[in-house]
Amino acid sequence: MKYKRNKFKINNARINIIFILLFISNIILYVAFLNNLYYDSNFNIPFETLNNILTMVSAIIILGFISTRLPQFRNLGDSSIYEVCYLIIIGILSMVISYFNKTANTEMFIAPYMEMFKVLSVMLIFMLIVTKTMPFKNIMKGKITRKNQILCLIIFSILGCIASLYHVHVNNTPANVRTLIIMIGGLFGGPFVGIPSGIIAGIFRFSQGGVTAFPCALSTVLSGIVGSLIYVWNGKKILRSLHSILLIFYFIGFEMLLIVMLTPNNISFQFVEDIYPLMLFASVMGMALFLMIVQEQTQPKKEISYEEFRINEMENTLEEHMDRIEELEEEMDELKNEYSD
Repeated sequence: MKYKRNKFKINNARINIIFILLFISNIILYVAFLNNLYYDSNFNIPFETLNNILTMVSAIIILGFISTRLPQFRNLGDSSIYEVCYLIIIGILSMVISYFNKTANTEMFIAPYMEMFKVLSVMLIFMLIVTKTMPFKNIMKGKITRKNQILCLIIFSILGCIASLYHVHVNNTPANVRTLIIMIGGLFGGPFVGIPSGIIAGIFRFSQGGVTAFPCALSTVLSGIVGSLIYVWNGKKILRSLHSILLIFYFIGFEMLLIVMLTPNNISFQFVEDIYPLMLFASVMGMALFLMIVQEQTQPKKEISYEEFRINEMENTLEEHMDRIEELEEEMDELKNEYSD
């Protein structure tokens, strides 16, 4: 028992080390990006964009503050205050939307994210089909056989290659969810699924060429390794939803750092600026939606037989009769007391 407890602590520490290293890589990326902006002579501070961002953040803070305080107004006994606060929220929200429609080019800002969401939706449909296959279901149930692992390896390798082909171009820069697919393969299938599928998808990405071919291929392989290691250290169980989302959030930043380190500065920073927000948006949302799908399908469905249903029905009837007997006994005691008096 003590050995298992110590092993659990060691594995938990290893998982924490991976999270810490990925977090540090994100900090390095942000510092490097800010440093590049500072020394870029052609960089001009976009005051209009900055003003829009500050306005949006301020509105979110105000709306969040009012929303968290709304339930307290119900205790005052005057529901009109509660309703007025909701009207204030709606008014502020409408003003913010109107402001952005007038001052910001929302179509140019939102369009790439809508395209990326379309890519993500297609890949999630494929992933939903995967969750319906017997190999994936068997692995989720703990039936980890070589046959199931080989079939899942083939499935995730194909999906990783499809994700490289199906992407969004932003200023001639491709953005996709390949890393997300391979990470999921490692987290759910372990080393025999995550690592080989990461290598296959990485080789395929490298064969496509381009300045960022090597760092993108390398990050694909590493995503399979990281997901597989966490699968093993977590006792071959799925990470909690929040931890999985945080993992992909940090890993996308780590992937961008690899691109910055392994490509020329005049290419890498522009590349990261174009695709990092889109890939972060799609990967985090994709991980959250996929976990929701898996959790919905893996929830145990309790089926009650006809005999069990009849037993429950009889027990409820018996309880009702027992309550009635107690009431009759109380009435009898009252009548006896009145008769004795």
